[in-house]
Amino acid sequence: MGLRSTDNLGNQGHTMTKTAFREMLKKVDSNGDGQISRKELREALRELGLNYNWFRMWWNAWGAMSHVDLNRNKHVDGDREIELLIDYAQKKWGINITN
Repeated sequence: MGLRSTDNLGNQGHTMTKTAFREMLKKVDSNGDGQISRKELREALRELGLNYNWFRMWWNAWGAMSHVDLNRNKHVDGDREIELLIDYAQKKWGINITN
């Protein structure tokens, strides 16, 4: 998925394009509904190599959802929410996402 980098917390992350990030979201969309649930966000964290313990994985998915779910339907859906997730992943998960 790209080069490895380390954020300021010592977490190993990836450098990837926005297109690759969106493709990874499609991959973890287990039911193919075009919406990313909290459970699917946890799978996205694993795909990104952020293999936290169960609680930290849950906490990171919950935090992301609470920041990006504008319509409060408990899913990441739509271009605006995905763009917010990309921004969140860069700031909170240490993922470098390029155009």
